[in-house]
Amino acid sequence: EDVYCDKTRLNQVLLNLLSNAIKFTPAGGTVSVRLKQYQGTDKERSLYEIRVKDTGCGIPKESLPKIWDRFYKIDSSRGKDRKGTGLGLAIVKEIINSHKQNINVISTEGVGTEFIFTLQKSVSEN
Repeated sequence: EDVYCDKTRLNQVLLNLLSNAIKFTPAGGTVSVRLKQYQGTDKERSLYEIRVKDTGCGIPKESLPKIWDRFYKIDSSRGKDRKGTGLGLAIVKEIINSHKQNINVISTEGVGTEFIFTLQKSVSEN
């Protein structure tokens, strides 16, 4: 089935989340993407939930509320790539919000991080 989204912008979301997951996951760790369908009471409430999960270094608890802020970067000594503008997650949140959907994060230092967002299924004309 189709999803209601701007495909170019959704690609940007997935690329950013996957790039971050790879960047902050050490060799031998794992990165996974999962898709789950939720059937609502009517077609307008039917959603897909997408999860991007890694077994990386995790995000410190005190940093979690700030990761969506433009230019915010967690300690530059973390991860393989110390470059970056600190704009990626702010853009991801903006794109998901523009689709009138939500994105959340679950993270534990030393265990990993999981980003979870939803997309609305397209309403068919049948």
